[in-house]
Amino acid sequence: MSNFLTQMEKFARQNKIPVILDDTKDYLQNLCKERQPKHILEIGMAIGYSASCMLEVCDADILELEASLPNIELARQNFEKLGFTNRVNIIVGDCMVELPKLLGQKFDLIFLDGPKGHYPEMLPNILPLLADTGVFVSDNVLFRGMVRDGKDITCNRYEHTILALQKFLELLETNETLDTKVLHIGDGLAVVKKKFKGK
Repeated sequence: MSNFLTQMEKFARQNKIPVILDDTKDYLQNLCKERQPKHILEIGMAIGYSASCMLEVCDADILELEASLPNIELARQNFEKLGFTNRVNIIVGDCMVELPKLLGQKFDLIFLDGPKGHYPEMLPNILPLLADTGVFVSDNVLFRGMVRDGKDITCNRYEHTILALQKFLELLETNETLDTKVLHIGDGLAVVKKKFKGK
């Protein structure tokens, strides 16, 4: 990982900006190295750390959905310093509003790291965007062990998020057209591929 990416991560941790954990970063980078996606969609960009980690190891372009203007400004500066500006397209706005507008596009890799409480609502607008051989990765699906690992909900403000993530995983795992694996990596990753249709 480049020195500047290390600086980005340190800045995010110091300023309480949520970015992916180290083992999640390693997983995404290995996935990008192996599959070499050409078109990536990321929902929830923050300051561009996870996007930069992916772009560092593959020759893809990436479409970003992000609502936070301060984060977008920082991300643009970071992409410029890393030489990624020409490979990044940022859509500014609420992902719930912007996702349906992407219908018709296809992505080899989709990384969902947006508002956790809206994961179930976003799913019907995400799945049509996934290429037949693509991979859909969602972060934080185990949410500190409170979704499936038997840990009690630590405060009431998390209850909506936990219930939403439980519903999200149920929707994925009961969808017979999808192959879903939930990995104990980082804060929990759901890795989804489309099943090949029989002849």
